[in-house]
Amino acid sequence: MPNPPSWTKAKVLSDKEDHPSKIITDGDAVFYVTGGTVASQQEGTNNIKKISLKDGDVSILVKGGETIPDTTLAIDNKFLYWSDGGSLRRVPKGGGASETIIPDAPHPDEIVMDDENIYWLIWGGEGSPPEPVMFAPKKGGESKPLTPKYLGASGIAIDKDFVYWMTGDGIKKIRKSGGEVTDVYHNTSKSSSLGLRMDADNFYFCQMASNGQSALMKLSKKSNELSQLAPSIEHTLDFIIDDGYVYYYAFVPHTGSFGPDALRKVPKAGGESIVLDQGDTAWMRSLTLDSKQIYFADISKIYALAK
Repeated sequence: MPNPPSWTKAKVLSDKEDHPSKIITDGDAVFYVTGGTVASQQEGTNNIKKISLKDGDVSILVKGGETIPDTTLAIDNKFLYWSDGGSLRRVPKGGGASETIIPDAPHPDEIVMDDENIYWLIWGGEGSPPEPVMFAPKKGGESKPLTPKYLGASGIAIDKDFVYWMTGDGIKKIRKSGGEVTDVYHNTSKSSSLGLRMDADNFYFCQMASNGQSALMKLSKKSNELSQLAPSIEHTLDFIIDDGYVYYYAFVPHTGSFGPDALRKVPKAGGESIVLDQGDTAWMRSLTLDSKQIYFADISKIYALAK
């Protein structure tokens, strides 16, 4: 049987995009990276783009040219932060020239920020060496390792005092000021734990099983109780949280070569998951959200979907 039509409930904000990868929002606009190849370089589509949520206007915020923007973005009230593969840069959200703030920052994979510093993981593919968690002053300056080198870091989060990150064998933390690394959660499974999201009360992550599937897990900060929120999550795709729910992709059995997957939400407190929409995820990279909508992309479109 043919697969059903993809993403019939989501609204298309922009079409004919070149392989949009990273997406982020501040509630007023959606920002995303396009291109990422030499062919895109020749076609002039290695860009960082912006969609105004007020009027739907689509514009180029950063024209990549010879520079290929990495698939990582971060945002605060004034600037969008991005990587050119070797340094961290920022550009005013309203538009303007980019400036280099951290000149030695090769391939950041995931960025988090507070008022003082930027913290990030270094991208590592299969066979990559162990790497430390890095940090640098947000106003600009030298990058420094915050931790010893670890293999396979896949998620990072911060609170007022600590930086937390996920490795294959569990969640670790270190004070922002440095010091000893301690284990928050030790994964006793032979399969890896992946990804990390955090709120005031809990950690959320993926736990791979021996069959290659992953479960969506919740770890209580207070009691260290570990519970399963969903039995199956696409751990190669992003998941996100808000005050009440975790949003994630889950595989749907099919006869085609790709997808479809269901974009679902499940209450943080536990309970039945809800399918929000369904479609192919052959080129899905990230999710982001604001108070009203979820934003995501496929190989050529940017979508908005009511939460």
